[in-house]
Amino acid sequence: MHSLKRFSFLLVIFSLAFFTYTCTDSTGSTGPVPGDENGGRTENSINSKAAPGSSAEFYLRGDEYTALQVEIDYMPGHKPTRAGLDSLKTFLQDRLNKQSVSFELTEVPSGGKDAYTISEIRSLEEKYRDNFTQKNDETLHSYFLMVDGEYENPNVIGVAYWNTSLAVFGKTIEDISSGLAAPPEEKIEGTVFRHEFGHLMGLVGNGTPTQSNHKTSGGAHCTTDGCLMNPAVETANFFANIF
Repeated sequence: MHSLKRFSFLLVIFSLAFFTYTCTDSTGSTGPVPGDENGGRTENSINSKAAPGSSAEFYLRGDEYTALQVEIDYMPGHKPTRAGLDSLKTFLQDRLNKQSVSFELTEVPSGGKDAYTISEIRSLEEKYRDNFTQKNDETLHSYFLMVDGEYENPNVIGVAYWNTSLAVFGKTIEDISSGLAAPPEEKIEGTVFRHEFGHLMGLVGNGTPTQSNHKTSGGAHCTTDGCLMNPAVETANFFANIF
């Protein structure tokens, strides 16, 4: 029984620590775009191509956008697990000043690639995304794409690439969750989803002010051990130590 409890505890820690090493965001490569200085605002809507974190206030405040709807497109065989989405929904409900948080799931055709570049991810969003936040809309709209391949950097599981957009790489999660004593798919998903939404919420001083000096140099990650936004854990070592 003691061994089982220890394993369960380590698995929870793994679900937090593993992903934080295998994440990136595109702010460094894209830089700010027009509209960033006003939370990604344009005259009639939120600019959906601003940098991650630039619209943080719209996520965290409730006086302008009272609801959050997340449009989720997924490729065949990579529909997010219910447990993974429940984990994300609880995370958002507990932290955002919104009356409701909802998901809208749609299956889209396979992109037909083993690996996707950030440019290809953006093109897929332009092709499939349906909902954008308008000026007088009470609902804030986000976009979430689950693809059937890896990222161009195969160590990356998720990427926040615009202020309301993120992508998760289903093939990578599938590979990690397969095999004896591997972490469950839903545990990995839940951590990936929460971490990437953390970038959209501007966590670690990337749109939301930090409460202590714990930001990585030149990035939007945390230096504190055990933090959801910490990138420092090395995957191979973590596997060796636990399993």
